[in-house]
Amino acid sequence: MKTRAFTYRSLVLLSAFLVLLTGCQPESTPLATEAPLPIVEAATVTPSPVPAQSEEPAMQISADINLDPALAQDADSAMISQYLYEGLVRLDESGAPQPALAESWVISDDQLDYIFTLRSTAVFSDGTPITPDVIVENFNRWFDPQHPLHGSGDFAVWGRIFLGFHGEKDTSDRAKSTVDGIQKVDVNTVLIHLNRLMPDLLTDLADPAIAILKPTTLASAGYGGRDSTIISSGPYIVSAWTDNGLTLAPNPSYWGNKPIEGLNFT
Repeated sequence: MKTRAFTYRSLVLLSAFLVLLTGCQPESTPLATEAPLPIVEAATVTPSPVPAQSEEPAMQISADINLDPALAQDADSAMISQYLYEGLVRLDESGAPQPALAESWVISDDQLDYIFTLRSTAVFSDGTPITPDVIVENFNRWFDPQHPLHGSGDFAVWGRIFLGFHGEKDTSDRAKSTVDGIQKVDVNTVLIHLNRLMPDLLTDLADPAIAILKPTTLASAGYGGRDSTIISSGPYIVSAWTDNGLTLAPNPSYWGNKPIEGLNFT
């Protein structure tokens, strides 16, 4: 009996101890979990609308332009003349002389003779060939006040570049003009002779006022005005000239790269 009582009492005490021990355990804390990252949707970028390409407005020019570049002195006339006419040489974007109506040239050792070989394919817009005779006729018109095509014009650009005209003398009885003359050498060659050095001659020959025009059209009174027939040696021709403006079209007879579109001026 003693043994059974001890055992029972022991079991009661052990049970009470276990209950007490369980009540003293600290409360368990659940493991912290990271909050889920927010879901960020990729932004949808709407491209800005591309503005519609509109035609550029026509450039405004003076109503009093003169398309005889040797006589015109205003900027608008010179600009239009550059589209219509061409000289022996032209300038590239860097200002260096490049072949134009002349495909090549040779300079003498003393640098007083410039021999130009013309392009065999160079023609005016009406199909007339641009020959050495044409070049000589243009130069004599500018240079010689007695030439039939010189007229009463002052040819200011020629005077500024070449310092004078045929027959003019300075106080030392020396020719004012740096150009002594021009002559035809053969069927496709001309020679310009200087009486003193002109290091910038090739650059000067690219001036719009020294462009080559058709001599027979220059013989008509009032060449360069709206009522005259403009014959081109450059990449464009006059397709319309009215009170409202001037329209240039590509010259189909031009020897070089032909422009694709025309030009409009108001």
